[in-house]
Amino acid sequence: LKLSRPKVNSQSDTGLPFITQAMADQLQHMKLSLKEAMQQAEHGIEERQKAIKTQLKLIHQERALLGAERRQVEDERMSIVQQQTDLDTKLAELGELRLEMAASAPRTGGWCCPARTEKLTELDVTSDMTLVIVSAVEVVTVHGAGTHDVNGMYIKAMSDGQAQGEVYFRKSDGGKALYYMDGAAYGLPSAWYIADVHRGQGMYFRTHPDEYSVPLGAWQVFDNEDFSNPGSHPPPFLEVGS
Repeated sequence: LKLSRPKVNSQSDTGLPFITQAMADQLQHMKLSLKEAMQQAEHGIEERQKAIKTQLKLIHQERALLGAERRQVEDERMSIVQQQTDLDTKLAELGELRLEMAASAPRTGGWCCPARTEKLTELDVTSDMTLVIVSAVEVVTVHGAGTHDVNGMYIKAMSDGQAQGEVYFRKSDGGKALYYMDGAAYGLPSAWYIADVHRGQGMYFRTHPDEYSVPLGAWQVFDNEDFSNPGSHPPPFLEVGS
């Protein structure tokens, strides 16, 4: 008799390869791993979306705060502008009132332009505190200076050259000038000066914080070793008009 080895069929009756238990377990493990990875990815996306929403909410809140602060600053700016306008109006009215009082007051004294006393050491409080608004006058007269050619009528003018457009007062006869200078940059007082020429070396001066008004009293001889041409005592006083 001739014996033959039995054949092992590697395919199912359907013609597909057999799947062993080990292969099935491996596929199941891969499915579970993929599912877990997808769940983790979805969770990470959700967390990032929540973080983005939180940041957007904070940004909107900050924008709202900035908008409110901007409106507040603008309201304050408009309020300051209105207050400045009101102040300018009041100053102009005050200047006109002083001009009217100066025109009606006697030349020998009065509220606007009191006569200087013979005692130079005596404090003339009224004169020291009197100011004239530059925009409200065209002529200022200087009296009582020890350097006599300083005395006289000064007419408002507009400068040219280096200080072009600057308002000052120029003596009607000669070149002497009454002008304001912010002297901080030059180591000098911020003051009104009377000098031989506009922006020239001061002969007399009166300290003052701005160029919008001129003090009529409490002038002094300007004696500065770097930039002065000192006038003679006594210093002058000013009055409005000619």
